[in-house]
Amino acid sequence: MNLAARGFTLAGKALTRLARLLPDGRPDPLAHRRAELGRPADRLDGRAKVTGAVRYTAERQLPGLAYAVVVGSTVARGRVTAVHVPRAPGVLLVMTHDNAPAMKRTPAYATMKGPLGAAALSLPVLNTDEIFWYGQPIAVVVAESLEQARYAASLIHADYEPWPARLSMADGKPYTPAHAVLEEPVTRRGDVRTALKAAAATVEAEYTTPLEHHNAMEPHATVAHWEGERLTVYDTAQYPYGVKEMLAKKFSLAEENVRVLAPFIGGGFGGKTPAWPHVWLTVAAAKLSGRPVKLVLSRADVFAMTGGRAPTRSRVALGADAKGRLTALVHDALAPCTTDEFAEAAVVASRHLYACPNVHVVQQVVRLDRIQNAFFRGPGVAPGSFALESAMDELAWRLDLDPLELRLRNEPERDPMSGIAFTSRHLREAYTLGAEAFGWSRRTPAPRATRDGRWLIGHGMAAAINPDAVLIAGVKLRLSADGTVTVRSSTNELGAGTSTAQSQATADRLGLPLDRIRFEQGDSNVARTRIPGASAATTTLASAVWSARDNLVRELLKLVRDTDSPLAGRSFEEVNTRDGGLFGPRGGESYERILARAGQETVEVAGKSALPYQTIKRGTYSYGAHFCEVRVDEETGEARVTRWVGAFDGGRIVNPKQATSQMRGGIIMGIGMALTEETLLDERTGLIVNRGLAEYHVPTHADVPDIDIHFVDRPDPQTPLGAKGIGELGIVGVAAAIANAVYHATGERVRSLPITPDKLMQQDWNTVGGYSML
Repeated sequence: MNLAARGFTLAGKALTRLARLLPDGRPDPLAHRRAELGRPADRLDGRAKVTGAVRYTAERQLPGLAYAVVVGSTVARGRVTAVHVPRAPGVLLVMTHDNAPAMKRTPAYATMKGPLGAAALSLPVLNTDEIFWYGQPIAVVVAESLEQARYAASLIHADYEPWPARLSMADGKPYTPAHAVLEEPVTRRGDVRTALKAAAATVEAEYTTPLEHHNAMEPHATVAHWEGERLTVYDTAQYPYGVKEMLAKKFSLAEENVRVLAPFIGGGFGGKTPAWPHVWLTVAAAKLSGRPVKLVLSRADVFAMTGGRAPTRSRVALGADAKGRLTALVHDALAPCTTDEFAEAAVVASRHLYACPNVHVVQQVVRLDRIQNAFFRGPGVAPGSFALESAMDELAWRLDLDPLELRLRNEPERDPMSGIAFTSRHLREAYTLGAEAFGWSRRTPAPRATRDGRWLIGHGMAAAINPDAVLIAGVKLRLSADGTVTVRSSTNELGAGTSTAQSQATADRLGLPLDRIRFEQGDSNVARTRIPGASAATTTLASAVWSARDNLVRELLKLVRDTDSPLAGRSFEEVNTRDGGLFGPRGGESYERILARAGQETVEVAGKSALPYQTIKRGTYSYGAHFCEVRVDEETGEARVTRWVGAFDGGRIVNPKQATSQMRGGIIMGIGMALTEETLLDERTGLIVNRGLAEYHVPTHADVPDIDIHFVDRPDPQTPLGAKGIGELGIVGVAAAIANAVYHATGERVRSLPITPDKLMQQDWNTVGGYSML
């Protein structure tokens, strides 16, 4: 039996064994009856989306709606001394810092503490004449039509008192932050100096990633409507409940008087997690004008008025013995931040991916006068993995060892940072699946040895890791007399298929077919839910659904009490939900029958996610392995990805069709990160010069190869559904795999993203530089 077949057999046995466990570890007697989990169901909202039935924020129309356009500053630091507003037709209002209503300073997550609470802009935009970044809103024009608002905004200009601005990472002094996105700033173990000196092979190099922007298909947009002291907001928020909290506090409103609606989001990737200033400025403009107001950022405004992925600089040193076992690992990462401290924690992979006795890992930041950074798919892990996985590839060449074999020899048995056990870790199986599907063992090992005419052909690989999280969520579940179930949540549909996955989870838990479930999302007033991202929606909402299911069972048992039902007198522990109803040891009844006897049209219950106690003392991560083929034009330096295989350990795969789509999407974003994407900021002025998709290059169909996706599909016994978050996992390691393939094709190492033809045509890029990692 080959390794791939053995991996599938082991995975199958584990699936059979673990699928029979309930969340609390008890045997599940109904496991053989559950069919929805793991089924490649079609997207439930797919038809509505492709036929245009879904309405996005910018499409919302309200009676008396007015249109707003934002005017941005043209200096990076200073103060506004005057705003010149020429007369223009159709203008209802021009709001500046002179007439804007008072708004309290608060981050987007008004009640959250710690690094996530700080990871959102809290500056007093339009309540001060001070300028904090180039493009900061200095005026909002409200007019009868969008065209009139745009024209009036084009006429406005301001006078400034400019101040010196820090715009480059070279301008500030690095320091170690108190927080770096849920990661401790410094890890020290052993003696890296001595280990590096004694190592059989070492690598010491610097790797950089640039500023990037999300460029979701749907731009940021907000519609605000006041009715007395009641406020309704339609928004593109990934976090409706957090926006509700923020707006209530900012405008001194009772939370029950604020409602945020964001059922469908046309892509977010983390950039729509915080509420950027345009959100509260739309609300302020609606309050000041007395009209509902819609504000949709242009593509250029998205670059200037929302944050992107921060640039990073990683200095990595690795040492290994002659057998390829790591003896030293140093990762010194630097990223910028602003007054709101959110740094790209580029050292996560270095802490948790490989076994190594001597480790020194530190995350540093430097404060700059730019707009606040944003979460961007795989925050920290994606840029950090480019550094670590490139360095691992370099070390493999120094050792004359297969890069895959090097990684296998350094697989840890326990979490390398804490020493605690993993909830599960099946990265070895992912390596095996991916390598077999790609044909990794058949590649020619030597660099620059394979060509097709003028094209040099190379193969590269990299590992992937991403933290898995269960956050806070609440749902409301309504069982109707016809046996259908509606689940409602304040989380929303970003395009990942949350509503379909949760409908499958609900059908599974209640023993109903999928077509009896309806999932409604994106209403902040339904229940408190804190899932702005972190690939946590599937597991967190499933935990809440389980809670709601249990509460529903308790309510149904109350309804059959003192009746002739075979369920009468049964305890909660004695019954199960299956086959469209509730069943105990002496039989059961359908949901319809239970409600009909009680004369009730509906039963509604709430559920909330449980704290992940099972993961507090265990390391919980998702894993993957990327294998790719790259062709490089020897004459022009053009690099093209021509083949891709990805294999992933994400626990139980709830919906393979959707999961495959998510991984492909992440890989495509990673191709852009590796080869084309870079936000060009003029570090003399703070101006972003490529503020549009004509100059900021994302991958197109022509840039994307066939992408073959495989899953280990072994349930994690410690997590809800046995699943782990995978939405961000796909992008992690992609850039490194491409860079490693470019080296294999050309014999040249690129350590600075993106890998553009000009870098591939340089002759001195193998120079490491004259600094010391220690």
